[in-house]
Amino acid sequence: MNTYRMIIDANKCVGCHACEVACKQEFSAPLGFFRTMTLYLDSGTYPQVKREFLPLMCRQCEDAVCISACTQGALSRKNGIVQVDEQKCTGCGDCVKACSIGAIYVNPITQLAEKCNLCSHRLEVGMQPACVETCVSNALTLFTDEENVPKDAVAFKNSIHEKPSSLYIGVNPLMKQKLVSGQSFSPLNYEIETWAEKI
Repeated sequence: MNTYRMIIDANKCVGCHACEVACKQEFSAPLGFFRTMTLYLDSGTYPQVKREFLPLMCRQCEDAVCISACTQGALSRKNGIVQVDEQKCTGCGDCVKACSIGAIYVNPITQLAEKCNLCSHRLEVGMQPACVETCVSNALTLFTDEENVPKDAVAFKNSIHEKPSSLYIGVNPLMKQKLVSGQSFSPLNYEIETWAEKI
């Protein structure tokens, strides 16, 4: 079996949110909940301004703290993917609190923890994850252990102790200020309500 690793090239991301939409559609994620989130960051001063984007999902950490935080043994790592065992999950939310980037949520309908699993059900039949297949700018690429990962791909960490399996290219380090430890991805992260203040 292959070990999978996602490579995200922030230099290519155009902020279209197609990956978010495809992911929500694939898993019927409830309103306001996301397995994949596109962050943005404005930098510079007029007229030299720039908006950068960062697709973010579970980084499939090699030493995933969500696994050790789960007292039910509902989380495990296989083929490089951190998976949730729905038969064991009680929806307690300990894994949500443990994640430093907010990549896990408890579904309010099923009361089960949900997160990116690289669309394992699609991988099993030879398909690409929904986000990869949908990305219009080829910013998302799924690699296997048999393929050479780009040399400029590095870990995007929120803590020096983390060991993410997914790697990033061209991420502005200031993106870290957008991360919220212990809280699921928020639909408010795009901060539309503050745009008028920047005019």
